[in-house]
Amino acid sequence: MAGTAFGRKVAESATEVRYAFGETPVADEGVLVIPFEDLDAWYVEGTQDRPISAQWALVKVLRLHRREGAWPERAAFYS
Repeated sequence: MAGTAFGRKVAESATEVRYAFGETPVADEGVLVIPFEDLDAWYVEGTQDRPISAQWALVKVLRLHRREGAWPERAAFYS
């Protein structure tokens, strides 16, 4: 399955980081929340759903974080 997803950091606190995500750089489908204590406990604010575009944005954000040591301002996933 091919796809594209983008993430744009909208907030970072001592406990979590938040990214607006979507299939284009400007289309915000929701806000991806990544809690620092358990990265697997990520969620999309206001819903139980875990859309594929949020999962793809998460993958790229985590890859960049592991490589750079900081939460990226922007992330783009292409498959």
